[in-house]
Amino acid sequence: MHVSRWARAASALPALIVAARLLPASALAAPAEPRPIDLRWEAPDGCPTVDEVRSEMARLLGASEQRQPIEVEIAVARAGNARLRLDLRIRAPAPGERVIHGDDCASMSRAAALIVAMSIDPDAVARNAAAQPQAAAAPVPSTPPPAPDRAPRRPPPAAVRPPPPAERDLEGTLWLSAQLEQALVPAVGVGLAAGGGIRGGWLRADAAAGVVPSSSSRIDGQAAGAEFRLWFLEVDACARALGRPLGVYVCALGRQHWLRATGRGVDEAFTRTAPIFAAGLGTLLEWRVADPLKLEAALHAVAPLRRPRFVVENLEGTVYRPPAAGLSARLGLALAF
Repeated sequence: MHVSRWARAASALPALIVAARLLPASALAAPAEPRPIDLRWEAPDGCPTVDEVRSEMARLLGASEQRQPIEVEIAVARAGNARLRLDLRIRAPAPGERVIHGDDCASMSRAAALIVAMSIDPDAVARNAAAQPQAAAAPVPSTPPPAPDRAPRRPPPAAVRPPPPAERDLEGTLWLSAQLEQALVPAVGVGLAAGGGIRGGWLRADAAAGVVPSSSSRIDGQAAGAEFRLWFLEVDACARALGRPLGVYVCALGRQHWLRATGRGVDEAFTRTAPIFAAGLGTLLEWRVADPLKLEAALHAVAPLRRPRFVVENLEGTVYRPPAAGLSARLGLALAF
């Protein structure tokens, strides 16, 4: 018997309808587009690449349907104690930041990926974390199971809750330096200074004490004069303008001096000590030679608030009077802790 091709097509139509009903609902749905993540990643050699970090975020999110774009910056760098520091900043849609310290860059990058994924869709991360162990242990069925009924999806959260602010790193420093002084003594004097400081983030504060043991001056055209010795106490407040490998700080200082003059080549011996307060501005440079040792150098312009005049009785002329402004510099080694 001859059967037309139209009759055969009509008889196959019910079978096609039944087969379509047996297909899982997920097979008929279009694959969800991945959530847009604007990720900026900076890390030293040996750390995962930006593609590996993106893949970890995608694995944690799975088939999340959240679509709101997110801007993330992640930077990994060596901290002062040779450990790693990871700074994570979420720029949009809700600003937030987190700091992670550790020794394993791969583990820290996975933790950062988890924080970002939780900021995007915590429900999807929880579902994937619960489903992955079961999927690894479950046997592969011979026939595909029927598609389960879809549970009603929770509405997306109204806003991404930013991570709590991180505490700043603190670093202490003890230093010893050679002091070069021109501001408060008659001639350029060389002395010694010692001090310590504390740094938190971009700010640094130091306190120091120093001495310039010898500098001399005399009355013009005469042999009479004086030997000078300078002691000082100093407080500095600095803000870092550049980071590693060379730290550059801009500093303001206040310094209390005691300038002592002892007569030289005079008929009657005399000694006079004058307190002088001065203010200054300058810069501080630090270069980490090898943890925890650093090389530090500072240069400041110093202006005394008072300028006492040193004279010798019964003689005309001034032995010495501090200038309106001068320079002070130091160079030495520092121990960070």
